Amino acid sequence: MKKGIFALILALLVAFPFAGTAVHAEADVSDEVKKGVASYIGEEHYDYDKGSLSIEESESFEVSSSADKEFSQVTMMVVEFQTVRDNIFFEDHKQVIFYDADANAVLPDTKVLDLDQAKEFKDSHAEETGSHLHMGVVLFLHFLMIIVPAIIIYVFIKGWYTTLGFKLKNNVYKTNATF
Repeated sequence: MKKGIFALILALLVAFPFAGTAVHAEADVSDEVKKGVASYIGEEHYDYDKGSLSIEESESFEVSSSADKEFSQVTMMVVEFQTVRDNIFFEDHKQVIFYDADANAVLPDTKVLDLDQAKEFKDSHAEETGSHLHMGVVLFLHFLMIIVPAIIIYVFIKGWYTTLGFKLKNNVYKTNATF
């Protein structure tokens, strides 16, 4: 029985780091675009985990000259990246980013969302964007904060010595006297 429980715990500990990992197909974008997006995300998130950027979907469209914009081509992307704070808090982010291919810069949403194609793209991916905090490490540390003191108390309670117990057993206060 003990071997079975031990084997189950070991199997869970081996499988735990791989939980939540999945293979995603990346969109085909140039290295320049990927570097530009990575530098933008690095500026926005100080705890950005370098190398975790993946571009899930990408579409480009030409901006008509009647739109009075300072850019002519916009690349819309759904990007996924990870941030790590204090090597404990792992957070996955997924967001829509607009990129100006001519200027090699990320465009703010306010400059692009008045265009119909950009608004449709952002609205179609609104449900899947956001962030997710992985609680596994945090819960494990909380578990340790409760279990370790409990184990220490269980192991060392037999060796605790109380003077009151000694005095009562040896009748120091003469409470067992008969009159």
